[in-house]
Amino acid sequence: MNTKTLLMVAFSCLAANSASAGTNTWTTGWAMGTTEYAVDDGNGNELVIACPSDDDRYVSASATVNGRGYSSEDGRGFDLIVDGKTFHNPFYTDCRACSSIFTHEFWGALRNANRLQFSAQGKVFNLPTENLKAVLPALNDENNSCLAAW
Repeated sequence: MNTKTLLMVAFSCLAANSASAGTNTWTTGWAMGTTEYAVDDGNGNELVIACPSDDDRYVSASATVNGRGYSSEDGRGFDLIVDGKTFHNPFYTDCRACSSIFTHEFWGALRNANRLQFSAQGKVFNLPTENLKAVLPALNDENNSCLAAW
């Protein structure tokens, strides 16, 4: 086999193992050293949490809402509303206060959420919580690679 064919096969296998959001239920997958937790609402609105296993990379998240992409690493990012409490760009943890909120408030609230909403640019969308606690590990779980930057 030539190198090009081997690379195509390798990338196809990696793509097949990444997390694909389950419609109306949380799912998990692993690809390229990153555990991903994902959900979509069946209308193309999706949230993906990325937790790299490298010690020098930290938790991040991306969302697609009405065809528009958002990232916790871009400018304003996006907000999540968990059971009525708004967390401003909660996956941005590259400041001491941000990291503290993520670690001590947000993650536990997210795992136990009964109602989850995405908010950006004045628009709010509901996201499913089915299977959330079963899929998303506690921060102190030894298998959880979702680390805050601070």
